[in-house]
Amino acid sequence: MPLSMLLTRRPLVGFAGLFLLLGFVGGAVLVPKGCSGVSEAAGERGAKQEETDATGNENGDETEAQEPLGLFLTWRRDPTTTMSVDWHAPDATSRTLHYKPVGAEEWRTQEATPHNFPYSARVIYRTTLTGLEPGGSYRFRVGDFERRYKFRTLPAENHTEPLVFAAGGDTRHRQSLMERTNRVAMQYEPDFIVWGGDLAYADGRPDRVGRWYEFFDAIMNTLIDDDGRVVPIVVCIGNHEVRRGYLHRHDDYVQTDEFRERIAPYFYALFDFPGQPGYGVLDVADYLSLVILDSDHSNPVDGAQTEWLAEVLAEREDVPHVLPVYHVAAYPSHRSYGGRVQRRIREHWVPLLERHGIRVAFENHDHTYKRTHPIRDGEISGDGIIYLGDGAWGVGTREGNSSDEWYINRFASKRHAIIVTLHGSHQHFLMVSEHGDVIDEYPQTPHGLGRGE
Repeated sequence: MPLSMLLTRRPLVGFAGLFLLLGFVGGAVLVPKGCSGVSEAAGERGAKQEETDATGNENGDETEAQEPLGLFLTWRRDPTTTMSVDWHAPDATSRTLHYKPVGAEEWRTQEATPHNFPYSARVIYRTTLTGLEPGGSYRFRVGDFERRYKFRTLPAENHTEPLVFAAGGDTRHRQSLMERTNRVAMQYEPDFIVWGGDLAYADGRPDRVGRWYEFFDAIMNTLIDDDGRVVPIVVCIGNHEVRRGYLHRHDDYVQTDEFRERIAPYFYALFDFPGQPGYGVLDVADYLSLVILDSDHSNPVDGAQTEWLAEVLAEREDVPHVLPVYHVAAYPSHRSYGGRVQRRIREHWVPLLERHGIRVAFENHDHTYKRTHPIRDGEISGDGIIYLGDGAWGVGTREGNSSDEWYINRFASKRHAIIVTLHGSHQHFLMVSEHGDVIDEYPQTPHGLGRGE
């Protein structure tokens, strides 16, 4: 591959272009050297922005910036041409979102729809922008708030320039822990983030609404870069989004929208995707499909969800990157291999993943880091699936299990983010700790990423 192609990756925000570029077969991997996409000062509310200054006022006065109580970007449809925008505010605010391509003079407007924020006086204003340009950058502001933000759509292809995103789960025991890993992930300038459940640890309880306030504060503080770009986030459901954690603990469970909303009120109100029924697929052009699943929390693993999964995988056999994301690990690193949900996932989902050629699946829940050996038919096999993660973004970590380790290849009791690079058909996964240290890499580059081994 020509060096010019390898150097097309965007420079890290707020950094003077110093980074380590490492080649892997057909792709590029970026490793920052002491930089940060969000500085400690710039990550706080009222961070300085280029183009309009901190007030969002193009006249440059020094009035303090005004921001909503929460801001969350995601997608329901193709991320190359759409963007779903939520902001949280009192009911009295304007419902209008203003946006324009970067460099354009004229602002466009779109009205948002208000939604209830469960057990809160806050209101969620939600709208989806469509007809956007692939790989385009846009300025926007929301409601009556003055600060200008920025977002960018995903590219229509990933051959010229790699797509980079961060993945993990189990995000917030304490806001400070969540923010620490957020800052490390931002050093890699991710196009988006995927969190695999156990987000705010509110358990659907009214008295824990404040944990969701902290969750969104952490996003506002650390996932908006120095240029005002808001990083979109894709989420899936975990046990701590649901009252009692699992549907089988509800004797009166029925598989309806109303019941799901009753046992997971925050999850279904706060996030536009996946929405009902709690699982879904997000297709990025024709090169990436994120398959978001519900591991027995508000939907059974088996039945309708497994039937849906079979159809989704069959329809995407020509997509080069199909990445399942779910909470409970089929191959756990801390909990028992024989656990109820773990066994159900291996029985109902894993055969489908193997049949349709999945290479890597993201798992969470155990508060550790693990990478399995490639597994097929319940055995280590060179053509098997790598199960990656185990969810320790912003939580207390745990030790590994002691008796069921045959499938574990790499293990660490460390908080971490997974930096995923997709370049053409190639995949690369870099695991970095909350302090920025590299704890694992798959596949390994010839340089070994400077781990000093």
